[in-house]
Amino acid sequence: MKHREEILELIKEKYSKALQSRFADKMRTAKGFYRLEMSPPKVDEIKRLQEDLALVKDFIKNKCYNQITVKQAWLLFLVGLEIGLWFFLGETIGKFHIVGYKV
Repeated sequence: MKHREEILELIKEKYSKALQSRFADKMRTAKGFYRLEMSPPKVDEIKRLQEDLALVKDFIKNKCYNQITVKQAWLLFLVGLEIGLWFFLGETIGKFHIVGYKV
């Protein structure tokens, strides 16, 4: 009985140390990101996406791009570039270093 209590105390001690480790802290952070980023889209988000895709389809179907000025086209290009760069920056932050993932 005494041996069992000693083992339980040792397990509790190791468990509390493990909860305070850097790895446990990174796992808690990753779990928060996972819940936020990997959750399925909500119904209102899907409806909004369908509406936006319908607008893009109408824009292309009606050839409205012929009426865009050079300034507007340049602005759209810069916005697209910014979105792309933010995506790659987010990927870099997500993997915690610039090149490749830690395996």
